[in-house]
Amino acid sequence: MIETIDSRQLLAFCTLVQTGSFTETARILSLTQSAISHSIKNLETDLRCQLVTRTGRKINITEDGQELYKDAQNILNQMEGARSRIQDRANWGRGRLRIGASTTACQYILPNVLREFNECFPDCILTITPADTPQLLEMTRRHELDLAIVVDPTGISDVTIKTLFSDELILVTSPIHPFAQIGAVKMSNIAQERLVLYNKSSHTFRLIEHFFHQNKVAMQNYIELGSMEAIKELVKINYGVSFLASWIVENEINIGSLVRVPTGRVKINRNWGICHAKDKKLSITEETFLGICESVATGMRPKPKAKKTTTTQAKKK
Repeated sequence: MIETIDSRQLLAFCTLVQTGSFTETARILSLTQSAISHSIKNLETDLRCQLVTRTGRKINITEDGQELYKDAQNILNQMEGARSRIQDRANWGRGRLRIGASTTACQYILPNVLREFNECFPDCILTITPADTPQLLEMTRRHELDLAIVVDPTGISDVTIKTLFSDELILVTSPIHPFAQIGAVKMSNIAQERLVLYNKSSHTFRLIEHFFHQNKVAMQNYIELGSMEAIKELVKINYGVSFLASWIVENEINIGSLVRVPTGRVKINRNWGICHAKDKKLSITEETFLGICESVATGMRPKPKAKKTTTTQAKKK
């Protein structure tokens, strides 16, 4: 007969590793501290090895404990996924969906997605966690999020990322800023301006910083904000200049409250994607949400520029 490990003991052990405290583990699992101690002791007896040691109040995880933790996380995640998929089939759309997205995605992308998703799954319980890409990726790895809309960083292989669309960050200024009057400007001049940028912890900030490094200049004066709308308002009153996605400032450029300023041939391009844990099997609900995101993203991709009609061609017509 195959000997299996008690899932409740595994849960207690994983929670203890994450909290580093028997008291906090007991609080999270709504058990007594004595029950947690017995669970860990019984698990060690069952596996015939020591998993944790205590030095005063400090909890140390042994080498065997570290190995078990890796496997135990995968086991618990697979069990949770199996439950979620079964409940999806038994109760169509009555599950939960944990979504992560940047504040930009929350404001400009998610409303259209959620409108359509709610028509498909009106009883689904949705939670939205706003955060920047690095935090969203980490939460996805830990299975704290089912899906996350991120600015797709390169070199990520431990989560699955499906590309949604690409965009370009452009330099925008107030109509009364000197840059708006002279056309194309040199990077050395831009570096001397006050820059109003999105959060320093974001992937977008890193892309802009890298863009300056490529041009062999450094940003000398910048402030950070967590809201694209706030950034646009400061640029409008000529408090500074900014690099923003073309689709975010399209309306302002059309009405003339912001001006796009050329910066040369080198562009700042981003890829947006939706990600999930590498070992995660998507439920019907999650597959539907992902599909709606792809559909909404098609409207955000840059439209091909219309070909200019020459005078000769016009005459022939």
